[in-house]
Amino acid sequence: MKILVGYATEYGSTAEIAEFIGHELEHRDFQIDVRNVKDIQSVKGYDAFVLGSAIHAGMWLSEMSQFLDRFQKDLKGVPIAFFITCIRVLEGGGYDHCLREYVNHRVLDLLNVKALTAFAGRLELDAVDWEDRWTLAARYDGKEPPGMYNSDFRDWDKIQTWARKVADTLLPA
Repeated sequence: MKILVGYATEYGSTAEIAEFIGHELEHRDFQIDVRNVKDIQSVKGYDAFVLGSAIHAGMWLSEMSQFLDRFQKDLKGVPIAFFITCIRVLEGGGYDHCLREYVNHRVLDLLNVKALTAFAGRLELDAVDWEDRWTLAARYDGKEPPGMYNSDFRDWDKIQTWARKVADTLLPA
């Protein structure tokens, strides 16, 4: 089975998660391509997709929206697993909030989404421009200053577990 692991990333954290998921799926003998969705010209020949996007200003990245619009007909009916990365997952109730508010369910409902999740990412404020810092601060719950959060918050065990569940879901019965 040939799977495309496609991602949209702002600062590289989502790309690294996609690479990790790709390696996990390779261990299950899937043929894997991991690519940035903005570089994909065709999705022909893939049997399934794992797609992921960073969340920016409360939405997945425009590259993911454009990818889904461009290939909607080709993706319809093909198994898809979808993940988002958002630092807000760390807040109390943040996981549910992210999946409820930051995922375009209208679009995903048109597709054959078999798995959906959210992961925390890596936050390095020095790499974030001032406008984006303001957006981060405005959306944060205010419990601690965002400057306290320069760290990698990705839970690799959780990502690995999800990737394995995805593999089980995609394996032919």
